[in-house]
Amino acid sequence: MMTRAKVLLAAALVLGSASACSDVNGNNVAADGSYFLMTVSNSSGSTNVPYTYTDPQTGDRIDVQSDQYVLSSNGTYTEQQTYRDNGFQQVANETGSWTQSGNVVYFTPDLGSDFGTNPYQGTVRNSGEFNGSRTLTISIGGTTAVYSD
Repeated sequence: MMTRAKVLLAAALVLGSASACSDVNGNNVAADGSYFLMTVSNSSGSTNVPYTYTDPQTGDRIDVQSDQYVLSSNGTYTEQQTYRDNGFQQVANETGSWTQSGNVVYFTPDLGSDFGTNPYQGTVRNSGEFNGSRTLTISIGGTTAVYSD
């Protein structure tokens, strides 16, 4: 009888520790990996990629074709965006370092990055399913971008 109780206790500990490593609700998700832009939302509504906007500084029509973040486990990241500026194909890059606290990801761009050097942050969550997809959400200046792995 005592042996069976020890086996059940051991099984309960194994199951309990396995569930502690992964949070189905999205609150305990490692951010490292690759994320691809899926949707962009602002005061005008929400749209899927590709999406078009007018650059407020130049008046140019910008057609964003793709945008990808790669967060490496060593704390560095790259972002690469492919877009058309008044019909001309362009690529913009950002590199820098990232850290994570809970589900908040903090980005610090390197000097010389195409998007500027101001630090910003996002949140990472999973889909609510065991081993489900993850999303990275970044909001800057009234625009929210949602990336998925």
